[in-house]
Amino acid sequence: MDRIPPVLTPGTLPGAELAAAKLDGELFAVDEGWICADEPERIELRATAVASLLPASVGTGRLIMMGMTAAWLHGGTDAPPCNHEVCARFENRATLRLPRRFQLRELVLSDADECLVGSLRVTTPARTVFDLARRASAGTAERSAMAALVRAYAIRPDDVADGIRLPGGRLAAERIAAVRAQQGR
Repeated sequence: MDRIPPVLTPGTLPGAELAAAKLDGELFAVDEGWICADEPERIELRATAVASLLPASVGTGRLIMMGMTAAWLHGGTDAPPCNHEVCARFENRATLRLPRRFQLRELVLSDADECLVGSLRVTTPARTVFDLARRASAGTAERSAMAALVRAYAIRPDDVADGIRLPGGRLAAERIAAVRAQQGR
Protein backbone atom coordinates (compact mmCIF):
# COMPACT_ATOMS: atom_id res chain seq x y z
CA MET A 1 0.00 0.00 0.00
CA ASP A 2 1.31 3.48 -0.88
CA ARG A 3 2.08 5.80 1.98
CA ILE A 4 0.04 9.00 1.95
CA PRO A 5 2.41 11.98 1.80
CA PRO A 6 2.32 14.12 4.95
CA VAL A 7 1.53 17.27 2.96
CA LEU A 8 -1.09 17.01 0.24
CA THR A 9 -1.10 19.43 -2.67
CA PRO A 10 -3.35 19.88 -5.71
CA GLY A 11 -0.78 17.76 -7.53
CA THR A 12 -1.41 14.92 -5.06
CA LEU A 13 -5.21 15.03 -5.15
CA PRO A 14 -7.61 17.11 -7.24
CA GLY A 15 -8.41 20.50 -5.75
CA ALA A 16 -12.10 19.62 -5.39
CA GLU A 17 -11.27 16.59 -3.24
CA LEU A 18 -8.92 18.62 -1.07
CA ALA A 19 -11.59 21.32 -0.61
CA ALA A 20 -14.23 18.73 0.29
CA ALA A 21 -11.91 17.05 2.82
CA LYS A 22 -11.21 20.47 4.37
CA LEU A 23 -14.93 21.21 4.66
CA ASP A 24 -15.43 17.80 6.28
CA GLY A 25 -12.76 18.66 8.84
CA GLU A 26 -10.40 15.94 7.63
CA LEU A 27 -7.64 18.31 6.47
CA PHE A 28 -6.25 21.69 7.48
CA ALA A 29 -4.08 24.09 5.54
CA VAL A 30 -0.35 24.44 5.98
CA ASP A 31 0.75 27.19 3.60
CA GLU A 32 -0.45 25.99 0.17
CA GLY A 33 -0.56 22.35 1.27
CA TRP A 34 -2.95 20.31 3.39
CA ILE A 35 -2.34 17.83 6.20
CA CYS A 36 -4.62 15.35 7.93
CA ALA A 37 -6.47 16.84 10.89
CA ASP A 38 -5.20 14.09 13.22
CA GLU A 39 -1.57 14.85 12.32
CA PRO A 40 0.07 17.22 14.82
CA GLU A 41 1.51 20.29 13.14
CA ARG A 42 5.27 20.10 13.42
CA ILE A 43 8.00 22.27 11.98
CA GLU A 44 8.99 19.38 9.69
CA LEU A 45 5.52 19.48 8.11
CA ARG A 46 5.83 23.22 7.60
CA ALA A 47 9.19 22.60 5.91
CA THR A 48 7.64 19.92 3.69
CA ALA A 49 4.89 22.36 2.70
CA VAL A 50 7.45 25.01 1.68
CA ALA A 51 9.60 22.45 -0.14
CA SER A 52 6.55 21.33 -2.14
CA LEU A 53 6.27 24.85 -3.57
CA LEU A 54 9.74 24.71 -5.10
CA PRO A 55 10.18 23.33 -8.61
CA ALA A 56 12.16 20.08 -8.77
CA SER A 57 14.69 21.78 -11.02
CA VAL A 58 15.63 24.15 -8.19
CA GLY A 59 15.70 21.61 -5.38
CA THR A 60 16.38 22.62 -1.82
CA GLY A 61 20.12 22.00 -1.58
CA ARG A 62 21.36 25.49 -2.45
CA LEU A 63 18.56 27.48 -0.85
CA ILE A 64 18.37 28.52 2.79
CA MET A 65 15.07 29.67 4.25
CA MET A 66 15.47 32.95 6.12
CA GLY A 67 13.62 35.94 7.57
CA MET A 68 9.90 35.51 8.17
CA THR A 69 9.93 32.12 6.45
CA ALA A 70 12.51 30.85 8.94
CA ALA A 71 10.56 32.50 11.78
CA TRP A 72 7.42 30.60 10.71
CA LEU A 73 9.34 27.33 10.36
CA HIS A 74 10.81 27.73 13.87
CA GLY A 75 7.36 28.49 15.34
CA GLY A 76 7.75 32.25 15.73
CA THR A 77 4.49 32.88 13.85
CA ASP A 78 1.35 30.87 13.29
CA ALA A 79 0.80 31.80 9.66
CA PRO A 80 3.24 31.48 6.76
CA PRO A 81 4.46 34.71 5.19
CA CYS A 82 2.85 35.93 1.97
CA ASN A 83 6.25 35.76 0.30
CA HIS A 84 8.89 33.26 1.31
CA GLU A 85 12.36 34.66 1.94
CA VAL A 86 15.24 32.49 0.80
CA CYS A 87 18.92 33.05 0.36
CA ALA A 88 21.82 31.35 -1.29
CA ARG A 89 25.29 31.54 0.12
CA PHE A 90 27.33 34.11 -1.74
CA GLU A 91 29.82 31.44 -2.80
CA ASN A 92 26.98 29.25 -4.19
CA ARG A 93 25.26 31.94 -6.18
CA ALA A 94 23.48 30.97 -9.31
CA THR A 95 20.61 32.08 -11.46
CA LEU A 96 17.57 30.32 -10.10
CA ARG A 97 14.04 30.50 -11.41
CA LEU A 98 11.79 30.54 -8.37
CA PRO A 99 8.02 30.87 -8.06
CA ARG A 100 6.76 34.43 -7.49
CA ARG A 101 6.18 33.83 -3.78
CA PHE A 102 9.94 33.43 -3.22
CA GLN A 103 12.33 36.34 -2.76
CA LEU A 104 15.98 35.36 -3.26
CA ARG A 105 18.98 37.10 -1.70
CA GLU A 106 22.65 36.27 -1.57
CA LEU A 107 24.27 36.30 1.87
CA VAL A 108 27.52 35.45 3.53
CA LEU A 109 26.61 32.81 6.12
CA SER A 110 28.71 30.52 8.28
CA ASP A 111 27.84 26.88 8.86
CA ALA A 112 26.79 27.87 12.39
CA ASP A 113 24.10 30.18 10.93
CA GLU A 114 22.03 27.36 9.43
CA CYS A 115 20.33 24.16 10.49
CA LEU A 116 18.28 21.45 8.81
CA VAL A 117 14.50 21.33 9.28
CA GLY A 118 13.08 18.36 7.43
CA SER A 119 14.70 18.58 4.00
CA LEU A 120 15.20 22.35 4.12
CA ARG A 121 18.21 24.38 5.12
CA VAL A 122 17.01 27.15 7.44
CA THR A 123 18.76 29.93 9.32
CA THR A 124 19.06 29.06 13.00
CA PRO A 125 16.65 30.71 15.45
CA ALA A 126 19.44 33.04 16.64
CA ARG A 127 20.39 34.06 13.08
CA THR A 128 16.71 34.47 12.21
CA VAL A 129 16.18 36.81 15.17
CA PHE A 130 19.34 38.70 14.25
CA ASP A 131 18.19 39.17 10.64
CA LEU A 132 14.71 40.32 11.72
CA ALA A 133 16.08 42.64 14.41
CA ARG A 134 18.53 44.43 12.13
CA ARG A 135 15.89 45.40 9.60
CA ALA A 136 15.41 49.14 9.75
CA SER A 137 11.81 48.68 8.66
CA ALA A 138 10.93 45.90 11.13
CA GLY A 139 7.15 46.03 11.41
CA THR A 140 4.72 44.51 13.86
CA ALA A 141 4.94 41.02 12.32
CA GLU A 142 8.74 40.97 12.48
CA ARG A 143 8.82 42.30 16.05
CA SER A 144 6.22 39.76 17.16
CA ALA A 145 8.09 36.87 15.52
CA MET A 146 11.34 38.09 17.02
CA ALA A 147 9.82 38.23 20.52
CA ALA A 148 8.33 34.74 20.16
CA LEU A 149 11.67 33.27 19.06
CA VAL A 150 13.62 35.10 21.78
CA ARG A 151 11.20 33.64 24.33
CA ALA A 152 11.11 30.11 22.87
CA TYR A 153 14.86 29.74 22.28
CA ALA A 154 16.18 32.01 25.11
CA ILE A 155 18.17 34.08 22.60
CA ARG A 156 20.46 36.70 24.15
CA PRO A 157 22.31 39.63 22.56
CA ASP A 158 25.54 37.67 23.10
CA ASP A 159 24.19 34.99 20.74
CA VAL A 160 24.44 37.45 17.84
CA ALA A 161 27.64 39.22 18.88
CA ASP A 162 29.54 37.88 15.86
CA GLY A 163 27.06 39.64 13.57
CA ILE A 164 27.56 43.08 15.08
CA ARG A 165 30.09 43.91 12.37
CA LEU A 166 27.33 43.55 9.74
CA PRO A 167 25.10 46.50 8.81
CA GLY A 168 22.42 46.88 11.48
CA GLY A 169 24.27 44.59 13.89
CA ARG A 170 24.32 46.98 16.82
CA LEU A 171 20.65 47.82 16.25
CA ALA A 172 19.86 44.08 16.31
CA ALA A 173 21.70 43.54 19.61
CA GLU A 174 19.90 46.54 21.15
CA ARG A 175 16.49 45.31 19.96
CA ILE A 176 17.12 41.80 21.27
CA ALA A 177 18.17 43.24 24.64
CA ALA A 178 14.99 45.35 24.71
CA VAL A 179 12.82 42.31 23.92
CA ARG A 180 14.48 40.32 26.71
CA ALA A 181 13.98 43.24 29.12
CA GLN A 182 10.27 43.42 28.21
CA GLN A 183 9.99 39.68 28.86
CA GLY A 184 11.66 40.11 32.25
CA ARG A 185 14.74 38.07 31.36
